[in-house]
Amino acid sequence: MLFRLCTLLKFLAVSLYFTGFVAWASPAFAAAPKILVYGDSLSAAYGIPQQLGWVALLKQRLAQEQLDYEVINASISGETTSGGLSRLKNTLQQTKPNIVILELGANDGLRGLPVTEMRKNLSAMILLCKKSGAKILLLGMRMPPNYGARYTEEFRKSYAELSLQHKTALVPFMLENVAAKPELIQQDGLHPNTLGQPVMFENIWLKLRPLLKK
Repeated sequence: MLFRLCTLLKFLAVSLYFTGFVAWASPAFAAAPKILVYGDSLSAAYGIPQQLGWVALLKQRLAQEQLDYEVINASISGETTSGGLSRLKNTLQQTKPNIVILELGANDGLRGLPVTEMRKNLSAMILLCKKSGAKILLLGMRMPPNYGARYTEEFRKSYAELSLQHKTALVPFMLENVAAKPELIQQDGLHPNTLGQPVMFENIWLKLRPLLKK
């Protein structure tokens, strides 16, 4: 009887030990939080090698700072806010991101599409991201002056107003210190070249870093 009792106590002790070990060790095997980059050609490394684009630079910086995040780039060249909205729900369900970097609107502007429609689409995307539980970093854009003062001003203000309305983090102009410098832009006059990517990345990183956790 005493032998059986001792055996039972040893079994319970071993069981508790391994249970505690698993509970302690499991966080190390938990899935890394995810950052979803959801944009157009500016985030898809258009015209340059993928490994030199700003999203690749983001992955490098995260590794350097030992920030354990998985980066998913779902950007498509030529994407508009309408196209982005149509595929966002499925993308969120598939990727389950913790942070969404929303970079859309430039192609709406270049096509001269109504700013009101662009804002409506961006607002709907922000609400979908919030509903999924993700934090949002909105990347602002501006249009060249040849689109007219009224259109360019309405376009520029849209991002700040949306950020204020939905209480999201904001990069006012992702091409700050890039757009006006021909040496940082590709020959198409629109997309940053390999020299412009680090500058664009730093504009984004400045606002993204406070959203990240160790």
